Amino acid sequence: MMPPTMAQLAKIHIAKKDLQLTDDVYRDILALNFNGVQSAKELTVLQAEQLLEHFKAKGWKPKKASAGAPRMKRRDGHYVEIKPGPTAKQQRKVLAMWNSLGYGMDKLHARCKRQFGVERFEWLTTPGDLHILITDLKKRQDSAGVE
Repeated sequence: MMPPTMAQLAKIHIAKKDLQLTDDVYRDILALNFNGVQSAKELTVLQAEQLLEHFKAKGWKPKKASAGAPRMKRRDGHYVEIKPGPTAKQQRKVLAMWNSLGYGMDKLHARCKRQFGVERFEWLTTPGDLHILITDLKKRQDSAGVE
C-alpha cells in the first residue's frame, strides 16, 4: 500500500482550511470514513483520493493554477532551465552526459565559470564552447565505460 503523495496531502490540508474544518471534525471524518485513521499520512493513495472527493462533495473546489503563473522551481542548484534556441539540443546533451557521469550541477557551474567565464551553465550558449564540453565529456564517458 502506497502512502499518499505530497501533492495529495497538500490538497487535503488546503481543503480542510478552505472548508474551515476544526481539527476534531477533520479527525472524525478520517476516523469514520477510513477505519479509525487519525492522520492523512496513514491513508493510501486511493483513500486520499476518496477523501478529496468527499471534500469536493461537501463543496470544496480546488483552485486551478492560472495559465500564466510560473511553476515553482527548485532553487537548490540541481535543475537548470534550458531555453529553446539553436543551442538547446547541445545543452541538453551536455546535461545528460554530465548526469551519466554522476557529477553534481554545482561542479558544472564552477567549470563553466572557470573555463568559459559564465556564472551558470544555462548561460553558456556558444556552440563552440558547448562542443568543447561535449567532446571532453565523451572522453570521460569512454574512459569510465559509461554510455
